[in-house]
Amino acid sequence: MTPPRDLDELTPAQLRDLVATLLTKMTALEQKVIEQREEIARLKGLKGRPDIKPSGMDKGTEPAKPNRQGQHPRRGKVRPRVNVEDRIVPATVPAGSRFKGYEPYTVQELVLTVHAVRYLRERWVTPDGKTIIAPLPEGTRGHFGPDLRRFVLMQYHQARRRCPVWRRCCSRSA
Repeated sequence: MTPPRDLDELTPAQLRDLVATLLTKMTALEQKVIEQREEIARLKGLKGRPDIKPSGMDKGTEPAKPNRQGQHPRRGKVRPRVNVEDRIVPATVPAGSRFKGYEPYTVQELVLTVHAVRYLRERWVTPDGKTIIAPLPEGTRGHFGPDLRRFVLMQYHQARRRCPVWRRCCSRSA
């Protein structure tokens, strides 16, 4: 198509056709320039345009579709989080003994939150080869604390609850 000598001589319909043709050609040329820039960047070893995916914000505004009808949503495996408090228990040792680290002993207690105390009992080796481990603090009996024992005994006697760990937790020999 050759350009007209005088644009004033064209009718409005011809002007619209000319503008539409020019816009189509311009869009094609812009796309070709983009492709050529990408090709030049690739040949130079430069990074290309980033592949940006849609943000997903449109999905967030739409109500969720139930994918399983008649079923409740499932929870993952629940693991209790317990803070373990370390307390160092000193041992009475003779002079010349060598420190060999700690002997861990965990006592569980029931408070409003789970509370576990790991006693790091000092462990020593005497010059004659005997190992000495620090004793546990007074009142520590077994791996369950006094409040947990009290709770289990209360459940056993007052609430008539039978628990499989009752004998391990509350027996006098523990």
